[in-house]
Amino acid sequence: MKNAYIIFSFTGTYFSRFLKFMSKEKYIHVSISFDEKLKEVYSFGRHNPRWAFPCGFVLEDMNLISKVFKNATCQIYQLPLTKNEYKNLRKEMKNYIDKKNEYHYNIKGLVHIQFNKIYHRKHHFVCSQFVGKILSDANIYNFKKDYSLVRPKDISKIPRLEKIYEGKIIDYLKVLKND
Repeated sequence: MKNAYIIFSFTGTYFSRFLKFMSKEKYIHVSISFDEKLKEVYSFGRHNPRWAFPCGFVLEDMNLISKVFKNATCQIYQLPLTKNEYKNLRKEMKNYIDKKNEYHYNIKGLVHIQFNKIYHRKHHFVCSQFVGKILSDANIYNFKKDYSLVRPKDISKIPRLEKIYEGKIIDYLKVLKND
C-alpha cells in the first residue's frame, strides 16, 4: 500500500475569509501530497504565498506558507492507495507538472461553483476542482458530479480518508522536524 495525503487549509487572507463566509466551510483550500512530510504538495493557488497574484498550478512550500501565515490551520488526511491507484495518480500528476505553465487559476469557476453551475475553462482550475479531477481521472474516487462542481467538503467525504492531524500548519511542521 502507498499513500497520498489530502490537506485542507485556511490561511486567513481576505480572499480566504471571503470564501469561507460564502461556503460556510471551515477549510476552503485543498491540496494533495505524496509524502507525509509535505515536501511535495500540489494545488491551484498563489505562486508566492506573499502575493495574491499570479495564481495557477503550484508546488506549495508549506514551510513558507507557515512563515507567512503563522496562524494558518489545516486538517491532514492519509489516503491509502493500491499500487495501481498510486501509479495512476503519479501519472496524472506528471501531466500537470509537465505542462505547469499552461495552467491558471479559475476565478470565474468560483462563482459557478456557488451557483452549482458546470463551468469549464481549458487549463483553468480552483484547488478543489483540481484535486477532484485528478482523483477521479486516476480512478481513485468517483464524486458522481462534474469535476467543476467539486468543493473541499466533497473531497473530505471520501470514505478511505484517515485524519492524521488537525491544527496549525506551523505546529505540524515543527513535529516533523523533531522526528
